[in-house]
Amino acid sequence: MPLFGRFARTRTDPSQPAFSLRRLARENPPLAAQYLWGTNAAPCAAPPLYVHLGCGERVLNGFVNLDFLPHDGRVFTWDLLDVWPEAWVGAVEGVFSEDVLEHFFFAEQVYILSNANRVLMPGRVARVLMPSLPRLVEYSTGYAPKPDELLHHSFGVETGADALNMGLRFSGHRWLHSPESLGRMAAMCGFDIVPTTCAKSTVAAFDGINLRSESDSLSFANDLRKLRSVVRMAVAPAAVVGAELVEDVTSDARLYVATADRPRVEYTLEARVRSDGVACLNVRSANLSSFFEHNQKSLVLDGIRRDNPWHFDETMKSRSCMNVVTRNQLRLVAGEAPSFQHLAFSPAAKAGEYFTLGPAEVFTFQ
Repeated sequence: MPLFGRFARTRTDPSQPAFSLRRLARENPPLAAQYLWGTNAAPCAAPPLYVHLGCGERVLNGFVNLDFLPHDGRVFTWDLLDVWPEAWVGAVEGVFSEDVLEHFFFAEQVYILSNANRVLMPGRVARVLMPSLPRLVEYSTGYAPKPDELLHHSFGVETGADALNMGLRFSGHRWLHSPESLGRMAAMCGFDIVPTTCAKSTVAAFDGINLRSESDSLSFANDLRKLRSVVRMAVAPAAVVGAELVEDVTSDARLYVATADRPRVEYTLEARVRSDGVACLNVRSANLSSFFEHNQKSLVLDGIRRDNPWHFDETMKSRSCMNVVTRNQLRLVAGEAPSFQHLAFSPAAKAGEYFTLGPAEVFTFQ
């Protein structure tokens, strides 16, 4: 049964109040935050501006250290899947991340790198250190448990297959890369990739600040140099069909309840966008009533494949409000169309489902 199914049923009874996400936000903010999003506040910092993403407890001197759970006053609150502030666009000298990107799914990594591109100055570097998928496969091949081996003595791993699976998911890992796959993703977001050692970067500010090295871990390191500039367009819904507005929750998030199966939200861009010039697009919307259904949300561009829309996989996202289509997936949505201007997004499968709704974000090359 849907989590909030009782709210959908009682809406026909005028004596029962509608479900209120604003009320939930007052009574249980962490729960409400699962279905909403915000805009990261840009910390004030003097140039040159170097940014450390997902710093955890490791604060780097000379960097603006960001984390979604700041542990002290030197770290600023920042969610990589919230909206990035316009104040930082084109103002950042360099971006550093270690053991961060692999904690997000592929489409979310594209969203993060598209934003990293936006904030970087032309020609600057986003430095990425992360576990290597090929090295993990090599490690698990012929795996034999040893008393002092981490996966064995801490998690009881006995076989190579279990070691591979544990490494893929260890500490919240969601998507690991090979040098080839990271390079293709970087190019999708406007970067050229330069392989480096973990300790030595092409940028002096990044030298020697690595936490891990090749010799004592499975990590590998790359400098992603900005070649093409990415810009972000945010478009508000033009029409909502088959749903009733319940309330405004934030300045750019509204709560609706579906009054028909497959409600439709229409977005119209100011001008046509070339399909091959898109890094990714994201529709901000979370379904509060149903989870992990592959065909719950769908997208159609310019009426193409109206009878066979693109369906989002709810299991491949860290936050339910992220509905990302990456450049390599766009051809599956738009077919061979060279450009598009209209988006038709369905945020729910059945009448009675509650969903939040916000802007469509389209990241294109300038």
